[in-house]
Amino acid sequence: MLLVNEGCAAMTVQYHSIWLMPRDEDEQAFAVIVRNLAKRFDSPVFQPHLTLVEDMPRTCEELKPLLEQLTEGMASFTAPVDAVEESSLYYRSFYARFPVSVPLRTLKERAVGLFEVGSLETFMPHISLAYGVPEGSEKTEAVTALRRDLQGMPVVFDRACIVSSSQQTPIEDWAIRHSSRLQA
Repeated sequence: MLLVNEGCAAMTVQYHSIWLMPRDEDEQAFAVIVRNLAKRFDSPVFQPHLTLVEDMPRTCEELKPLLEQLTEGMASFTAPVDAVEESSLYYRSFYARFPVSVPLRTLKERAVGLFEVGSLETFMPHISLAYGVPEGSEKTEAVTALRRDLQGMPVVFDRACIVSSSQQTPIEDWAIRHSSRLQA
């Protein structure tokens, strides 16, 4: 499920987030997991991503130059999956957590400064794998299996995106509006 709608045309939804995206091959591997978990647990399908900034009531046009500043001089980088975890939070039902490496720390520090939202202290870099899965033995079994499969997996991050996404935006309406590549 690759939702890309490049361009910042005026839209009804004016909430946007900044996502860090894995390269295409890694994104597709996570997308298969998301689809399989969604089918297994009757949960939503969404595009795998690592959120740097969420739910900003700002237009895409306003955010576009800030995104370019965010990625300026930043190289694509590899980060290993540190752990696969679960929680009772809707948007973190299952997730692959990453260590706060130098590139992730740098991007988050820049994002906090540029977008004036969030903090490094609360930053927990992760890619969600399922939303809204209730607690139970089936969830625990799935997490255990994913730990075996994903622990230590290297993931390459190669772009940051402005995305029409927020807790007020239906998940099926989330879409990338503008991308900025990290240097190769």
